[in-house]
Amino acid sequence: MITYSCKKLSNGIRLVTAPLKTSEAVTVLIVTGIGGRYETPEIAGISHFLEHMFFKGTKKRSALELRKEFDAMGANYNAFTGEEVTAFYVHSAANDFSESLDILSDLFLNPAFPEEEFEREKGVIVEEANMRRDIPQLHVQVLSQNQTFADYSLGHDIIGTPESIKNTTREDIRNYFKKGYSPESTVVVVCGNPKNFNWEKEAERVFLKMPKIAVPIHQPLSKKSIEKAVVQEARKVDQTHFVISALTVAKSDPRRYAMSLFSTILGGGTSSRLFNEIREKRGWAYYIGSEAAAYRDTGTLTISAGVKKDKLEESVKIILEQIKDLAKVGPEKEELERAKTNLRGQLSLSLEDTQEIASFLADEIFYQNKIRQPEVIVENLFKVTKEDIQNISKMILQPAKMGLAVIGPEEYKVSLR
Repeated sequence: MITYSCKKLSNGIRLVTAPLKTSEAVTVLIVTGIGGRYETPEIAGISHFLEHMFFKGTKKRSALELRKEFDAMGANYNAFTGEEVTAFYVHSAANDFSESLDILSDLFLNPAFPEEEFEREKGVIVEEANMRRDIPQLHVQVLSQNQTFADYSLGHDIIGTPESIKNTTREDIRNYFKKGYSPESTVVVVCGNPKNFNWEKEAERVFLKMPKIAVPIHQPLSKKSIEKAVVQEARKVDQTHFVISALTVAKSDPRRYAMSLFSTILGGGTSSRLFNEIREKRGWAYYIGSEAAAYRDTGTLTISAGVKKDKLEESVKIILEQIKDLAKVGPEKEELERAKTNLRGQLSLSLEDTQEIASFLADEIFYQNKIRQPEVIVENLFKVTKEDIQNISKMILQPAKMGLAVIGPEEYKVSLR
């Protein structure tokens, strides 16, 4: 059980504090509700670009001074951009809480966006986009995302394109920050050893400075199908990389428990069906696996693999056969129990340090507006039945909800429908 307190500040920020006296560390995590799906095509990638720019200096610290102060504490610090959130964190010794809070809140609340740093970072991000484009197992994920959410902001690469990045101006960055970073869609979590600090008082003093603005609104999703069944890109590659995607359920949907178990059974580890059928029995792939992702109003299942270039059609056939078997017969009793204990173990291991606990608490507050104890999540996982897995399988097998994205050395005659 996680011990925590939650308080809503007068400007709307939700502050969660979780003391863990067995640790000598502390994590300060800021999660705010802005990300890739809040962008228009003209500014695709701006959320990620802005995240980079926060580390390029504040009104009282240069980029080098920020790095020196973090490094002087031996702190682990970073940020990441998702489709619906952008997050910043510092993980340091518990005795350095005040310094960690001061530096992280300064870069979050008072970014300077210096012009010379802006132009230099633009080049860095263009090269990051080019790198992702050059790696087929990464780019096929972008093709799949665009296929799954065509005509929606969820469908574009979180990095943006070289063109959209080059066209982004410093004024675009400043405006996006002013209009997108709302305290009412922000969660701050402090987790670790409190020592003699008053976390709540210090955090409140700092974050009440965040001005109230309207909560940003993303493009609503009414998508119920994947229009284009197959998308392909021919390249000079030695493997064929592909992603089978399916529209599934949202983050708050109670079927998420069955969805996670289904993904684990199908392709979630080295004892999963697909790992054994395609890698171990046939030796066609080095990597193959499935992942269940979810957003506020939708979700996806993705099955990704890189296989021998002449084994795409057979690999897709085997994957579909396994899903059909789960729909018709369901998982074996031992198979379902192993998936449940697997996810229970993963959850336990993921809550071993202050950084992971902080991420768990922020995700719960952000998406559920409450915090489920890990024991409750495990209890709900263990309630999932064979019939629940069969129902998930049948939902995924609906032809209009499935898509296939391929990067290979040739065009393939392959279909899911």
